[in-house]
Amino acid sequence: MQIFYQENENLFLTEEMVSMSDGVRLYTRCAVPKGAEKHPIVFIRTPYEAAHNGAAHDIESYRNDPYIAHGYAVVLQHCRGRGDSEGEVCIPYSNFERTDGLETLDYIRTLPFYNGEIYLTGESYLATAHFSYLSAKPQDIKGACLGIQADRLFSHKYRGGLLYRLNNIGWWSYMVGRKYPNAKLGEAMKRPYIDAAKRVLGEDVPAFTDTLRHNTCDEYWTDSETYNVIEAMDFPTLLVEGWFDIYTEGMCDMWHRMPAHIKQKSALMVGPFQHYTSVSDNFEYPLPNGNIGENFEVEWFDSIRENRPFKYGKRGSLNYYSIGADEWRTAEDIVPPKETLRLWLGDHILSEAPTKATDITYRYDPDAPTNACKPIGIWRAHEPGSVDSIISFVSDTIQKEESFLGRVRFHLNVSSDCEDTAFYARIYFIEGDSAYNLTEAMGGLVHLAGDYTPGTTTAIDLISWPIAFTLKPGMHVRVDITSESGFYLPHPNVKGHFAYVRDAKIAHNTIHTEGSYVELPMEE
Repeated sequence: MQIFYQENENLFLTEEMVSMSDGVRLYTRCAVPKGAEKHPIVFIRTPYEAAHNGAAHDIESYRNDPYIAHGYAVVLQHCRGRGDSEGEVCIPYSNFERTDGLETLDYIRTLPFYNGEIYLTGESYLATAHFSYLSAKPQDIKGACLGIQADRLFSHKYRGGLLYRLNNIGWWSYMVGRKYPNAKLGEAMKRPYIDAAKRVLGEDVPAFTDTLRHNTCDEYWTDSETYNVIEAMDFPTLLVEGWFDIYTEGMCDMWHRMPAHIKQKSALMVGPFQHYTSVSDNFEYPLPNGNIGENFEVEWFDSIRENRPFKYGKRGSLNYYSIGADEWRTAEDIVPPKETLRLWLGDHILSEAPTKATDITYRYDPDAPTNACKPIGIWRAHEPGSVDSIISFVSDTIQKEESFLGRVRFHLNVSSDCEDTAFYARIYFIEGDSAYNLTEAMGGLVHLAGDYTPGTTTAIDLISWPIAFTLKPGMHVRVDITSESGFYLPHPNVKGHFAYVRDAKIAHNTIHTEGSYVELPMEE
C-alpha cells in the first residue's frame, strides 16, 4: 500500500511498505523523474538509513540527485530489521537478503515506470545485499557499480590466521541493535572471545559466534550465497575499491575470477581510498588526482546504455592510482611481477645487498598495546625507534624513480620465546621528514611455519594485499616489524584456537636480519 506521495517540479516521490512472502513489510521509496512514462531503475538496498516519519524531508535530497537528472528512477529499500522496515532483527549476511532482494525485484517489475532495465549500486554491505541474490541471474539487470566489498566473505576477516577487529563486533552490534539495544561494547575485548556475543549482547548470537569458530576457509564460508557470485554476474560491472581497505585483496581476486566475456565490458577502479570510494579528507599526504571523477556511477550506467567508453577508466582493465606519482594508470590485472626490488634487512637499515647480520629482540604484551599502528592509509608514522615494540629499518636515499604494483613480500627469519605469536610488517615511503603508510602484512607464527618450538629460528613469508606506488629520487623506504596491529585481534602468544584461549603471555620476539629481506613488485 502506498503511504506517501509528493510531487515537485522535476520528480515524484513515493513510499510503500512492500510485503515479503513471510508477511514482513520492507520500507521502499521510489524517486521518479517527471517526463517520460518509463525509466531505467537504479536499485539500492541499505541497512544504514535511519527510521523517519514520512519522506517529505527527502524531497530536497532528490532535487539535485544525479540519477534523477540523468533520467533514472531510484528505488531505495531499507533492509529487514533496519530503518523503517519491519523485522525483529537484521542478521548480517543472512538468507533473508537473498529472498528479500529477489522478491523486491519482482515488485519493481510491477511498477508503472519500469522499462525493463535495472541497475545496481552500493558500497560495503549495500553491495553484499546485491551479491546475495545474483546467482539467480535476473535477466533485467543490465549493469552494476559495486564498491568496497568482496563476494568471498572469508577474504577480509582472516589474514595469516589473524582475525580482523574481533570480526568487527561493534558493527554487528549496530546491525542487530533493534533486538539488542543495550550492547556493552566495553565487554568485547575480553577472553575467551568465543563468549563475546554473550558479554556484549546478553546472549549468544550464533551467526556472529560461528564466524569465530570457523577460522579456516571451510564449508561454512564456501556455502555462502555470495561465494563465487562474480562468476554468475553476466552484465557490465564497475568494481570500485581502495588500496587501504580490508576488501582490497578480495575485490582484486573478484576481478581476476571474472569471466573473460564480462570482464571486457567491465572495469576495476582502485584508488587511494579506505572504506569509501573517494579520498579521505583526513589523509595527511596530498592526493590531488586521487578521486575517480564526478558522479562516476551515473557516468558508468550512461556509458552502458549509450554503448560508449567510460570516461573515467578503460573497460576490460584494472584502473589504478599510483601513490607518489599522483596519477591513474591501467593494467590488465595484478599478476606476479617479472622483476622485484629486493631490500635486505640490516642493523635498522635496508640495503640492496646483504650487510652485517644482527639480531633485534623486542617485547610484545598483547594486553598493553601501544596503539602506534594507525589504520592503513596516508598517515604520518611515528618516529623510528620511538616505540620499543616496533623495529624500524630505513633505506638510503632513492636515486631513480621506480614504480611498483602488486603484493609486497616480507621474508623474515624470526624466533620467539613463546610457543606461538604473531608478526606484522609495514612498508612506508619517507618524503622530507615524514613517513607515510603504504601497506602491511601479517600472520601467526604457527599458522605460517607449522608447529613451532620456542627459541628456534624459522623463516616466514608475510604477503601484503595489493598496492601501487611510485618512489621518486630523494625518498626513502621504511619497513616496520612488530607483533601488534591496531585493527587485528591481538595474538595471545599462546598456542591454540584464538577464540577459546583464556590467558595471554608476554613474548620476546626476535628478528634475525641474516637472510631477511623485503621484495617490492616492480610495475611492468
